[in-house]
Amino acid sequence: MPHPNPGERHPTPPMAVPGLNGYAPPQPAGQYAPNPFAVANPGAPPQPAGRALPTLTELLSAFKRRWPLALMVGVVVATLMAAGVWLAMPSGKHRVQATLQFKSTRTNLLGGGNIETSQDQFNKQMDSHKKYMETKNFLDKVAADPEVRKLPSIATADDKAAVIRGMFSFKRESDEIVTLTLNGDEPEEMQVILKTLVREYIAKDKDDEQLVRQNTLRQVNEMLKELQDKLDEQRKKMQESADRNGTSDSVTLGLLTSRITSTETNLQTEQNKALQLKNQRELLTAQIADGKFAPDPTDLEEVFRSSTQVAEKRRLVVLARKAAEDAQKRLVPNDSTRVEAEGKVKDAEKAVTDAEKDALAGAADGLKTKQKARLEAKLGELNGSYELAQKTAEDYKKALDALIKQRNAMKNGDVGLRIAEREADPLETQKAALIKQKSDMELVEKNAASRIDILEDAQIFKNFNLKQKTAFAAIAALGGLLGVCLLVSYVEWRNRRVDGVDQVVTELGMRVIGTIPAFPSRAALRGGETGANQNWRFILNESVNSTRTMLLHTARTQQMQVILVTSAMQGEGKTSLSSQLATSMATAGLRTLILDCDLRNPSMQKLFDVPVAPGCAEILLQEIDVSDAVQATSVPNLWILPAGQCNHRVIAALAQGHPVEALLNRLRGQFDIIIVDSCPILPVADTLLVAQHVDGVVFSILQDVSQLPKVQDASERLVQLNIPLLGAVVNGIKPDIQAYGYNYVKQLPA
Repeated sequence: MPHPNPGERHPTPPMAVPGLNGYAPPQPAGQYAPNPFAVANPGAPPQPAGRALPTLTELLSAFKRRWPLALMVGVVVATLMAAGVWLAMPSGKHRVQATLQFKSTRTNLLGGGNIETSQDQFNKQMDSHKKYMETKNFLDKVAADPEVRKLPSIATADDKAAVIRGMFSFKRESDEIVTLTLNGDEPEEMQVILKTLVREYIAKDKDDEQLVRQNTLRQVNEMLKELQDKLDEQRKKMQESADRNGTSDSVTLGLLTSRITSTETNLQTEQNKALQLKNQRELLTAQIADGKFAPDPTDLEEVFRSSTQVAEKRRLVVLARKAAEDAQKRLVPNDSTRVEAEGKVKDAEKAVTDAEKDALAGAADGLKTKQKARLEAKLGELNGSYELAQKTAEDYKKALDALIKQRNAMKNGDVGLRIAEREADPLETQKAALIKQKSDMELVEKNAASRIDILEDAQIFKNFNLKQKTAFAAIAALGGLLGVCLLVSYVEWRNRRVDGVDQVVTELGMRVIGTIPAFPSRAALRGGETGANQNWRFILNESVNSTRTMLLHTARTQQMQVILVTSAMQGEGKTSLSSQLATSMATAGLRTLILDCDLRNPSMQKLFDVPVAPGCAEILLQEIDVSDAVQATSVPNLWILPAGQCNHRVIAALAQGHPVEALLNRLRGQFDIIIVDSCPILPVADTLLVAQHVDGVVFSILQDVSQLPKVQDASERLVQLNIPLLGAVVNGIKPDIQAYGYNYVKQLPA
């Protein structure tokens, strides 16, 4: 049997599904052999259904034919869609957050200790804090900060306060804990803004608290002045009473009263001094006991000077800076030497910092000991000063008691004076209390701390929206892949390719007289096992022989001798089918001729390794005789008449009809059966011209390639010309070699 490829003598033509080859007993003359896929009127097949939407089964079948293309394009589209969705979806708003603690207690300036704010008052204060932070005046003050003002998002804004307000949120996490948050797209800029906002508000709160303390202190000073005025008035009355009564010691009593006042003032001053020294001593004692105190800068510098490593690194910094200054003087833009010198300066400065850290780590214990000794010495000085202040205050107290006793002795003789003195004593007591209160308030003012503590400074929490972006990208990728697969399947379905023998019968209405199995690849034939190759060849031979049997039976009953093999379009297996049928008939003992009427694109001569000319074209032009063109093949009882060299005159002769009819009439008397290999029907009219002079037509259909509408169109053209359509042979069937017991064939003797 000839090979469908040039240069090979014995081919292994395409296979078929066993069991679909039309095995049937001979029928009475004048009837077609029955076939499980035959229809009542094979000459007029029905029009394929023009449905707008395919069924799921049809889509799956179409997808099987084009799944490599669908998956390849689908993966590309899925990747692009996933990338597009990923890039198109914005990242979530980044968050910058600071956590503050607002204390509900405040220092009692008038009575000492702390004052607990009621819950309602504290809630009102917190609401006031929130509202104030959202005011335009405060936000304008934040935006006016030098660091904030140069930020791009603030510098280009017309209403800077509105930009900050749009990002800002204030949330109470508990009674005293609040979080201040900025949400936006530039986390580094928001961090600068939030730090500035916190700093400005803490400063504002400190100013407010200081103003409260100053107002209270002013009230105390006013009360003290008012009290002093009353005392002066009482002393004036006392002096006037002494003068009226002619007291001999009135002058002495006045001087004594002045000395008492002076002594009281000195006593109060020493007592305040002793109180301040006591507070300082207690703070210093707590600091020494805690052990957390920074080394003295002088001690640090002494450690660095004594370290040879630090000294060497500092020397290298000086040299590096000198080199950088020299490079800078060149004023050459993008000078690599200058850039390199600046880099060396940074490296040298870093080396100095590292060396200082090493030196400090080695001397840490000594520095701590030295600083502790210095603080202990200072504590000793404070103790001495405190004891001296206490002793001085005691001396003033004794002197004051003596002066008061002396004054009382002088006043015993004057009733009016004693009354005035009794009225002055409470005022003196109030004055002393106010002086002490003022001293306490001044001490509180000096050591006052903010009511707001920063529990967590402005921290950046970036939000890349990864979960949502990943989910949507995956959905887009899956949708793209499925969409492409569905689109490819739909387009393939719209092409209406033949995907099985059932379609040929049910949708085209053609009689199937045989099926031919699909060719395995050459690599599979060369690399496959010998037994598998023989199995495939047996199936091929049996499929072709079965088709030959059906065709010969029809030919005999209908007295047909010239059979044309054609297809709707090129590449649907007609030439391979022609050669296989002709070889099979010659093997059956029939004198068989293959007539290649595919004049425009001949290929039969390649299968049988014969010259293309002289041939049919030259005969139609009456340039040679038929006997000069017919050539024998290597297959017994098989001859071939090649196509010859085609030109416009040949096509014109073909259209006349008489040369073709004369050629076929002459060949009928020389051969038992003639197989005509023709052009496809739809591209050119050559086949329709030749088919009018043959006895019957066999239609070659290639599974997964031939399209139902085109096959329908081609078959209708044959019907319109009253050309007998014997049936169709479906090529390219993919069978299961073991499915129909073909191992039985291998058991036959050779």
